[in-house]
Amino acid sequence: MASPSGVSTRPARVLVVGASGFLGRAVVRALAEDGHEVHGLVRDMAKGELVRGSGGIPFLGDILDPTSLRAAARGCGAVVHLAAHPSGGEDAARVRVEGTRVLLETAREERIARLIVGSGYWVYQSQPDWIHEGSPVDPRGESQVNFDAEQVGLRANAPGELEVLIVRPGMVYGDGSWFRALAGSIRSGEYTVVGEGTNRWSFVALRDTGSAFARVLRSGAAGAIYNVVDGSPASLREFVDFVAAQLGVAPARSITPEVAIAELGEVVAYHLAADRPTSNEKLQGLGWRPRSPTYREGVPDVLREIFPRGGERGR
Repeated sequence: MASPSGVSTRPARVLVVGASGFLGRAVVRALAEDGHEVHGLVRDMAKGELVRGSGGIPFLGDILDPTSLRAAARGCGAVVHLAAHPSGGEDAARVRVEGTRVLLETAREERIARLIVGSGYWVYQSQPDWIHEGSPVDPRGESQVNFDAEQVGLRANAPGELEVLIVRPGMVYGDGSWFRALAGSIRSGEYTVVGEGTNRWSFVALRDTGSAFARVLRSGAAGAIYNVVDGSPASLREFVDFVAAQLGVAPARSITPEVAIAELGEVVAYHLAADRPTSNEKLQGLGWRPRSPTYREGVPDVLREIFPRGGERGR
């Protein structure tokens, strides 16, 4: 990470909270490959084996339990906050927002130098122009919780003491999370595109997201926000049609925005139709480059991982 003198350094130990999740495992792996000893906070030791398999050391605990959190954080130079709650609502706010407060207090007590709060690019307002880190925000639904967690962290940023950084990944594709569900629903013919699908999404491969967190930890500036995308946004219709073609199935049908709101709710329909062509220029300024420069290079391998027999329906 960047020291107060501006020299790039690497803390010997890093705690990842939310280490057994879809993104957490990729971050653990990337940090371990970058030479860190990685502590992974898990709520049960069955998930701890996922952390161990990614190159980390599992610690049993909870982000809202200061005692277990301090034990996991002892001796660490940095913490990465990726913890989330699958049920959403008030539980999500406690884990994301209150969890950030507990992490800040723990970091001060343990003299930890750096906290990275993982968020998401869904906090940005839908717009036709390129999105940069200073672009207008319009958080809704889960993205409001992420934005609130960001703000708690940034208000506590103290360069040279406890440095807080924000990382906003775009649409992270890999074997899990939203992409596995999308691929499965396209394969079964159930997926629908809102409107014409001309709105652009910004994608990034899971392994590239992990390496971005490692790069920000090492070289990012205190108080800074970094977008993590491959820099090649594409229309939703183009992306969905590509996945369908790879799977050997018919293109997804379209539904009107009105139908989407009625079936999915206003917030989900808004995000599905949002236009977010996002830049990674700031992250590239740290020397990061994606191994998969567009989804066309990265998605086929992920589909083969999800559907090992080739992915085509009926094989």
